[in-house]
Amino acid sequence: MINFRKLFVLPKEEDEEFTFQEIEEGIYFRGHNLWLLVISMGIACVGLNINSSAAVIGAMLISPLMGPIVGMAFGLSTGNRRLIRLGIINWVLMIVVAICSSALYFLISPFHSETSQLESFKTATIFDCFLALLGGLAWFLGIVRKEAVKVIAGVAVSTACIPPLCTAGFGIANGNWEYFWGGFYFYLINCFFIGVGTWILSIFLGYQRYYRIKDKSHNRKISGLISLLSIVILFPSILLTKKKWEKERLKERAENYIKDIKENHSELAIINYEAFKENDQDFLRITLLNDSVTISKKRLDAHNELVKDIHLIWQYSPGVRSSENPELQKLQSQITALKNEIDRMKSQNKIK
Repeated sequence: MINFRKLFVLPKEEDEEFTFQEIEEGIYFRGHNLWLLVISMGIACVGLNINSSAAVIGAMLISPLMGPIVGMAFGLSTGNRRLIRLGIINWVLMIVVAICSSALYFLISPFHSETSQLESFKTATIFDCFLALLGGLAWFLGIVRKEAVKVIAGVAVSTACIPPLCTAGFGIANGNWEYFWGGFYFYLINCFFIGVGTWILSIFLGYQRYYRIKDKSHNRKISGLISLLSIVILFPSILLTKKKWEKERLKERAENYIKDIKENHSELAIINYEAFKENDQDFLRITLLNDSVTISKKRLDAHNELVKDIHLIWQYSPGVRSSENPELQKLQSQITALKNEIDRMKSQNKIK
């Protein structure tokens, strides 16, 4: 018979004192940790700059960013003011060094384009908050295990603390404050919810009783404060999640409309389309290879019946008009003639 108690129990594989020393040692930001951070920031900046996900993941694996965060949370749960103070000092120092390093790189770099990797770390959603919370839980479980290297390395990748700071540095270097505030907020929620996960699990595993007598009144105050801060920090991510969902929903609807238009009106040669929102209204801009000689504006307006809840903006492809380009005019006339022949044969039931 399965012993469910043993199945789900979380045993401590290390002595409490050893765990405490391990957490305290990870707080300090000097020597090897300092240079590891500078090197990892450089790797991450290059990866974001050239759009290399492999470089970004490599930087996350070696970055020592989570030690002060875990130290602060553990100090808060056990009432150790020294750990809290050390965690705050080293955390602030870490942020300053990281942002200065990344900003310096992007100032020197000849490439200033906004890559998709940079774009992905400037908008934090509520899912990133949940990911950071789970990461904090996994990180502390890794610490209390004897062999935690694989767990901690995986958490470092999943919580992605270092790329948002690089994104903030990119914003400073290029005067793009949307990237700075977006990247810094992304990093802030990662730090906060990693700390919350650590705080929850350290209390759940009973570490609190080894360092102070439980004070229910004090615990309630701390729990209330953390809950309030969680709501405040979550609120912007909820708005960003809603905005991102609306953008993805609009993109999906646009793709469905383009598919319907192509199926029902094959004479339209669609070469590009773009969905966007303006003044709380949805628009779909469609660019055609056809020009006004072969497809008139009046005919295009007739196709709008396919779309009910989005405004279509038709435009002809830029460049030389077919009436001024004999080769393009000849090609379009051949396409039109071929379609007319197909329609004629269909009407005669020669093909289906």
